[in-house]
Amino acid sequence: MNPNPSQRHRFATAVAMAGLLVAGAAFVVIGRHADAARAPKAAASPPPPPAALTVQTVAPQRQTLQTSLAASGSVQARDELAIGSDAGGVRLLEVTADVGARVKRGQLLARGDDTQLLAQLAQQDAQVRQARADALQAQANLDRAESVKDAGVYSTEALQTRRTAAEAAAARLELALAQRRELDARLAQTRVHAPADGVIARRTATVGTVMQPGVELFRLIRGGQVEWRAELPDTALGQVEPGARVRLRVDAVRTVEGRVRVVAPTVDARTRNGTVHVDLPAGTPLRPGSHAQGEIEVGQVQAWTLPEAVLLSRDGQPFVYVVGDHGMARAMPVQTGVRRDGRVQVLGLAPDARVVATGAGFVKDGERVQVAADGAPADVGS
Repeated sequence: MNPNPSQRHRFATAVAMAGLLVAGAAFVVIGRHADAARAPKAAASPPPPPAALTVQTVAPQRQTLQTSLAASGSVQARDELAIGSDAGGVRLLEVTADVGARVKRGQLLARGDDTQLLAQLAQQDAQVRQARADALQAQANLDRAESVKDAGVYSTEALQTRRTAAEAAAARLELALAQRRELDARLAQTRVHAPADGVIARRTATVGTVMQPGVELFRLIRGGQVEWRAELPDTALGQVEPGARVRLRVDAVRTVEGRVRVVAPTVDARTRNGTVHVDLPAGTPLRPGSHAQGEIEVGQVQAWTLPEAVLLSRDGQPFVYVVGDHGMARAMPVQTGVRRDGRVQVLGLAPDARVVATGAGFVKDGERVQVAADGAPADVGS
């Protein structure tokens, strides 16, 4: 049977509602798929920037470093001898040694005029012979008198006179011999000899100079040995031991090694500094009177080190570039310590850090770099 109009109206309404529900569900599903399709595109990050340049890296190395004390001081002769003569009024005729000459002990350095002394010596030799003859004659006379004294030939007074004459003659001989020895000494003083092996450091003797007692003619460095006298604060002297190795800078390239000989037992009350005496090797280019900077080794330390060349500085603060994830170079401040043989102790750096070596001067903080393979040259011209 045919439905009535009200039933047909209700059926049409139900069909329309169902269609709306289906259409809404489809809209929701389509919207979700569209959002899902757009989501990955929104979340994706932009590709990293290309590497600006190629660098080489180094890693910190564990090393045993010598700790040292920096010091300064003067180079002096270890033992300096003043050479002169006790001769007075003798004119120098010859000078055989000059400044810088290496001499041996007993070597003739200068010779004075000995003409007058040689004449006096000849006269004295004659007096010695005369005194010896008088002494022999007086002794012979005494011997004869003594041999016959019991026979009563000589009186007691005559015997005593001969004894006195013999003693007086012997005394005159001794006096003549003493005067000759004095002349020998004065003659020897006209010759100036080196008292020890060494190097002539200074010469004031010239031909024609009249020698005077106590006047220096030469200055000799015994053995040619020189030493560095370093000044250290009293608080640091206790760290220095005899035999410690010392390095002195001669110039920008050369260094000289020495050994601590002795640490002075006293400290200057005004400056509170003490002196460390350092023996220098023979033939050192350092000259007495010069000033030198050096380092005295006082111990050892285990440290992580880098080549000094990789360190950069900004506002007085040292730093290095460390390569991190995705090749990003970051500036990292570090603290430095002991420096030795082109390497420096660094603090505040991970042991496995990749530190930019070649090309560090061209790197910028936050810049992406390419790490060169071992043995490959770094491209620093990009």
